[in-house]
Amino acid sequence: MLDDPRADPKSWENYFKDILRRFYGPSNMKDIPDSYGGDFGIECYSFSGHTFQCYLPEQFSDKEKLTKAQKNKIRNDIHKLTVKNKKKFAKLFEGMNVSRWILATPEYFDSDIALYCSAKSVKVRKLGLPYISDDFQILLQTESDYKSEVKALRQYIYQLSLDFSHVDGDEADDWISQNLTFLEKMDLKLPKVVAEGKTGQSKSFLVQKYLGFQNLLDYLKAEWPDIHVKINALINNRRSYLESRFLTDGSKQPENIIQNELQKLQNDISSEIPSLRKPDLELITWGVIADWLIRCPLDF
Repeated sequence: MLDDPRADPKSWENYFKDILRRFYGPSNMKDIPDSYGGDFGIECYSFSGHTFQCYLPEQFSDKEKLTKAQKNKIRNDIHKLTVKNKKKFAKLFEGMNVSRWILATPEYFDSDIALYCSAKSVKVRKLGLPYISDDFQILLQTESDYKSEVKALRQYIYQLSLDFSHVDGDEADDWISQNLTFLEKMDLKLPKVVAEGKTGQSKSFLVQKYLGFQNLLDYLKAEWPDIHVKINALINNRRSYLESRFLTDGSKQPENIIQNELQKLQNDISSEIPSLRKPDLELITWGVIADWLIRCPLDF
């Protein structure tokens, strides 16, 4: 399993190239390795005439600085494409026309950069270079321009990036005060699975995980329905087994049984969905235990 594509510039480059290989097909893409002239101004291209330069800015929070950095990157690399390395590119692109130069970046904010790209594209077309198409354009693209390719990569190769609402302790405490009846079964079970004097703290922790878990499930149902179905099936299977353990096995303490089943559930989900990030996996497992303590009619 590969880490966060935004971890560093090389990770971003490798990630976006994987996206492009899925989009164009491996036989329709050509990589420009680092050994080919060093900083060449492009990192890969399609045989349909699209060239790509991958760029991970140092920061994204300041829109003005981000836009300035992206403009500088475009200006410098277009200079390499059209002036500094034009003899090399004339040989590299002999027999084909470059119609697009694309800055592959995680995000951009300022619409002014579109005007910059348009004006820069006109200047490049006026140079009359043999490898530049008459409809040449400079563009910015993000992973959102390749949604199906990104979804496949995130599910099977890279870590899933799940954008759901997390719940803090204060929100959990407010929710507890409004749902006392709903939590009666948990109140009966908690003293038997946590140390004396820690039931209140444990209750707040578990409710926080329970609410975050519900938000995660809602997000998966809307955005990743196939993963939602898989996780629900694994959860239901483990929940059923957990209940049967308490009905048939009186030899172990409740906390030991819960801990064992918690680890088994983590193993099941990790095996079935290896792209799930560890914090999300932990939230699911704690959310399942909290849900079971809240809803299960069994007393132990």
